[in-house]
Parts: sequence; C-alpha cells; structure tokens
Amino acid sequence: MQKILNKYFSAILISIFLISAGRLIAGDSPVNVHKIQEEADSEKLFFETTDIGSSDAVITDHLLEQFPIISEKEINRIILTKTISQEQSVSDTQDSTLISASETLYKVSFEVPKNYLADTVKILWHLNIPGFESKIYQLYNNEQIYIDTWPNVVGTAGTKTYTGNFEAYKIRNWPFYKDPDPSKADLPPTKPGPGNPLGLFVVHYDQNSLRYFHGTNKNNLLNSKMRNLSHGCVRNDNDNIEKMKQFIIKRVVKSEDLSSWLKSKKTLIYDFEEIDKFPVQITYKTFDIDKDESGDYIILYKDIYNYSNPDKINAELNDTSLIILSSRENIAAEYQKKFGTELPVETLNMMIDYVINKGVFYDKFYIEDLKQTFMVQN
Repeated sequence: MQKILNKYFSAILISIFLISAGRLIAGDSPVNVHKIQEEADSEKLFFETTDIGSSDAVITDHLLEQFPIISEKEINRIILTKTISQEQSVSDTQDSTLISASETLYKVSFEVPKNYLADTVKILWHLNIPGFESKIYQLYNNEQIYIDTWPNVVGTAGTKTYTGNFEAYKIRNWPFYKDPDPSKADLPPTKPGPGNPLGLFVVHYDQNSLRYFHGTNKNNLLNSKMRNLSHGCVRNDNDNIEKMKQFIIKRVVKSEDLSSWLKSKKTLIYDFEEIDKFPVQITYKTFDIDKDESGDYIILYKDIYNYSNPDKINAELNDTSLIILSSRENIAAEYQKKFGTELPVETLNMMIDYVINKGVFYDKFYIEDLKQTFMVQN
C-alpha cells in the first residue's frame, strides 16, 4: 500500500508543481504559487518529482499543452535548459509522510521563452505555393517569431491555389466533404471521419474562391516531392492539422469557449469574431534564400503554374504582387536584404546565374559551396 501511495504522490507532484511568475501553469489544484525567476525574454518554471527519469516527458507534455504547435526542435532546445537539484524537504503544501525514507525528492527547473506562455496568441500562417510548405510565425510584441515549417499539398495547374493576404475566419470540426468536380455533383457528401478527404479539421481563409487549409485522407502524399495535387485547397499532415486545432481552440479563439471541440467527433462550425481572426499570406515565389544548420543557401522551386507566362495569371483571383519569379535581380535583392552586401555584386550575380542555369529544383545550393566553386575568398 505504501508503494502505491508513493507512486501516486509522485504523479501528483509532477502534475501540480509547474509554477510560473505569479500564476499556476499546469494543473488546477490550489497550491501556493511561487515566483522563481523572470528574465527579460523567458521565465523559469519548475516541478518536483521523485522520478527524474520522466522529467523530459513532463516538460514536453507541458509545452505541448501550453503551445500545441511548438516544434520538436524547440522542445529539445528548452529541455537542454533543464537543471535538477535535490530537495532537502518535501514542499510545505504536501504531506511528507507519503514519501518513504528511500525516495528522494527532486526539483526540476527549465526556462521557457515568454512568447510560448502568452494566454492569447496571434499567428501568421504563410504558404509558398511552389515550395509546397507553410511557415508558421507567432506575432508577439511587434515581432514575427518563427515557429515551424509544415509540408503541404496545393492545387494543380487546372485547380490552382491563389495568392493573397487573407484572414482565417472560420473553422470546422469533423467536416462533411462534397466533391467539387461537376461530373460528381450527383454523388452524396462524404461523411466525417478518417476517410474524409478534408481530414478531421478545416481552417477557412478565402471566402471568394472557397480555398482553405484542411487535413487529408492520403497522408502519404505529403511525402511526395511534387505536391501540386489538390482541387485548390491546401492539405496538411494530419498530425499538424490536429496540432493547429488544439492551438486555435486553446490559444487563439477568445470569443467563445470551444474546449468541448478538443475530443469531439461531431460536425461543428464556428465563425470567428474579429478578435479571433489571424492573418494568412499565400505567395507564389519560385526561389527562397534562408539558412539552416549547414549554412546560408539558395533554393529554386519549379514554376508549377507557368506564371513566367503572364497570360497564365488570373489577376482577379491572385494578388500579383505576391508572385515573385526566379531572376538574377530578384534573388540578388533578397540575398542582400537577408545577408548583407559583403559579396561583390559581380560575384553574387555569377553565383546566381550558375544556380539558375543549373535548373535543379528543390535542392539547396549552399553559399559556402558556391564560394568554393568560384574560388571566392572569405
């Protein structure tokens, strides 16, 4: 009986001792709230446990509960801030008789950036059509903080996804699906469930063309290199769209309590109030300049809609200012904006011409490799 009580007490400690500056972060049990430390950009949280082996899992669960779309990379970075100290005595709020003399109580502390602890969150969901991926940003204290990158399936050349600056304005849970193909107009709607082409959750952003973000019944397509395969909507990995559902309900929507949606298998629809809406930007850009663990790079994307031919662009349905094609001028301007003007213009142009003429899509050309190719001195 004593061992059972000890295990139960350990679980209680883990669940209720996540404490932040002036408030209880996890668990609803009434406890004395203590402020450990508050830095300019982060807060130090802690919990107490007799099982330090589970501390990484506790931190992960807490972060996902607080900010469901946080990336795995960021979770691992936060776990690296973890410190463990042995407590001399059990917290004054607990009954010390429940811990046997052979068990040790530990205090596990970790640091979390404040943006992940915000009660109300605004995001920017940015999709680049020919790149077949979305980048999620948090809008926090007048900053745009990168959160994660998600793969997407976009429209075919015949059923395009359109560019524009939009706002997410409605969500649907366990939706019905009606095939937009006119030849299938007589078919009944597909019922909600895992086999539904929309998946289990939908985020509406474009009222004019009826394009939206949703899950899928063909998750394997997210692993394809060329993902211009949809009727115009933007398909997401099912795990990611589930994270977005949790995130929107817990952190974005403040006009209504939608917590009943979290585990619901009912068909539900909610139109956002103005306070709930968040920006969605969809671009058509056939290159990108960025950096990763291996360094700065240039990457080219295929012109899947043949927008290099202006006659192919529907100016009524697209924001043409968000269509940016691969040219020496465009790539050079963005390179200099992101990485500065250290490279001589002639050298940069020579490198860009080399990348464009290679005509290799979806492979990264690292700047350091290009410098070696052209024998550029650092």
